[in-house]
Amino acid sequence: MPTAISRRDVRKRLVFYISGYDPRGPSHYHKLFATECKKQSRLNGMELEIGPRRKVNRISNGWDISLKSTGTKTEYEFLRWDDLIRENWPKTEVDLFTAAAPAYWYFLRANWFLKTWRFSWPFATTIGFPGVVFFGLIFLAIGFACSALLLPTAFGSVWWIGILPALIICYFALKLARWSDKKLHTYWLLRICSVTVAWVRGKRPEIDRRIEDFADYVSERMENSDADEILVVGHSMGTALVIPMIAKMLRANPELGREGPKFGFVSVGGCLQLASLLPGSAALREDIRQVAYASGIRWLDFFAKRDGACISDADPLESSGIPRAVGIPVSPTRHPVRIVKMFSPEDYAEMKKDIFRIHFQYIMAADLPTDYDYFKLTSGPEFLETQYPGNPQT
Repeated sequence: MPTAISRRDVRKRLVFYISGYDPRGPSHYHKLFATECKKQSRLNGMELEIGPRRKVNRISNGWDISLKSTGTKTEYEFLRWDDLIRENWPKTEVDLFTAAAPAYWYFLRANWFLKTWRFSWPFATTIGFPGVVFFGLIFLAIGFACSALLLPTAFGSVWWIGILPALIICYFALKLARWSDKKLHTYWLLRICSVTVAWVRGKRPEIDRRIEDFADYVSERMENSDADEILVVGHSMGTALVIPMIAKMLRANPELGREGPKFGFVSVGGCLQLASLLPGSAALREDIRQVAYASGIRWLDFFAKRDGACISDADPLESSGIPRAVGIPVSPTRHPVRIVKMFSPEDYAEMKKDIFRIHFQYIMAADLPTDYDYFKLTSGPEFLETQYPGNPQT
């Protein structure tokens, strides 16, 4: 029998999760949540019952979560943009080059790498090295292949003798590029950079329309729900979609979070500056400022030092050129996730080799207890402000 829920406990919660740039959809994330929450129960003692995944509408799939010890109910919804990602997912190296070359040129023209290096050299390196590897291999392959074609002529032989060596060079360059993707996820990072630049430059209007759909849908769900707490979780690049979504909701309802259920925004592994430091992102920066200054919204930003795919070294406001006001609470509060303490030294030593695996640890189980627990945060009996008290300026 569940214990009685006190007035300090969450009776019912709504959680809306927006993934990063990942073509995998709600089926994958439902399975991941169900699997990982069972592993985490060994540490937090929470026996969560995860319901089946159901289609809510074209932009949302959801599942119910029940905490047996207190009877806390959570409706967890995966807000979909994976369909948009798959529609524009470069599949071949030619497609990837066509998308990534202008994106990296835009980064260079905007002096993005130097700006970012000053406050987060690990993230600048993470974004820069895929371009160096991918384009470097392309230009080296072209150079060596052309040399192979020209050398026979230089020695008085027929040119076509060099065709086979040139093709072998190109083949091994392609194999090396794909190996780098398998080991270092270079293609994934190139795709993220490409879509970010295209979105900031207004060339991906379908993303803006989906953000508006999200805002309208979440607002409607809130109006028709008796939940005590609403949480919106943005993971990785998903954080950049949550910001304009909440800003749109605030423009429609300036009392958001001050009236009705408590409203929290949780960003994990965020990389807002990937977009906010680019030319054309003025609207995004204004949305960031609006969300950060909204007194009814509690924004918590979780980051891990080892996560090279997020910006852990800098405040997302100040590094985006948005000052923190003095004397009034301004979000977000920043909270380190100590992944190194979640696992044994042996397991962590192996895990840290995979940037992709580290970047997903925010929504996965640990082997050892720390002060970060995604499942307690999104499905436990305590309100967000109870789990993480304190002045938003701290």
